Amino acid sequence: MPPLLLFPAARWRLIQASALALTLALVGCAQPAPAPPHKPVPIATPAPPPPPPEPPGRIIFAGFAMHSQAKAFRNDVLLAEQRVKEIDPNALMLKLANPARDQPTDWPQATAENFALVMSKTAEVARPRDRVLLFISTHSNPGLLNISAGGKNLQPLTPQALSDALAPLNKVPVLVVLSACYSGAFVEPLKAPNRVVITATDARRTSFQCKYGGNHTPFAEALFGQAGGASLSVSDWMGEAQKSIAAQEKRRKLPASQPRIFVGEEAKAWANQPLKHWLQAP
Repeated sequence: MPPLLLFPAARWRLIQASALALTLALVGCAQPAPAPPHKPVPIATPAPPPPPPEPPGRIIFAGFAMHSQAKAFRNDVLLAEQRVKEIDPNALMLKLANPARDQPTDWPQATAENFALVMSKTAEVARPRDRVLLFISTHSNPGLLNISAGGKNLQPLTPQALSDALAPLNKVPVLVVLSACYSGAFVEPLKAPNRVVITATDARRTSFQCKYGGNHTPFAEALFGQAGGASLSVSDWMGEAQKSIAAQEKRRKLPASQPRIFVGEEAKAWANQPLKHWLQAP
């Protein structure tokens, strides 16, 4: 058969048709493009709630009248309590006593076991901005704070027992006041950076010959009975008490008791502030 003769226009249409057929064939064989991977829509995470405000500071007062021989010891705790309330009306009050005859018996007994329990609970409830005032009024022997209930001598408190009870409170500002003979023996074992320790005597002396026939022990009255004492710093407050004690001893011709004070390095920030500003001090 003779070859097909095409005119130029017809040949061009044939080329176009062939190209179209080839394109359709290629398209038919091509794999569909993969769908883009599914990206999950991010869900906005709500911002965490702000932390609750830190509760305000308060004074935790733990007062112990540990000897039933004299009424002065329980009265001392009441006097100290009054001063604390003047500084902080919302103070937490913990009071234990071995009352003398004819005194109320409405407080728990001030035994060594109860002392340890109260101090343990104090450490549990103490908040970062709290302040602790530990006050003990009693008779004592060198190196011992005596405990007597109903005229019966009980297990005394040693410097080690007192130090152990205070150890959980090392990060809390603590003011320790001991109104007892020979109480200066407790200063060294109780030293801590954020602590002030005040004692009625040095380690070898008595306080007013251990005779407390008045309403208060002379040292507790000189300290907590000061008019305007809340306006003084802890150091000045103690200084005024020392002057009062020295004057009384001189007037009554009694041996000097030499009250002592220790101020820890971290405690200086609040020990130099007026007592009434204790809760605002750093």
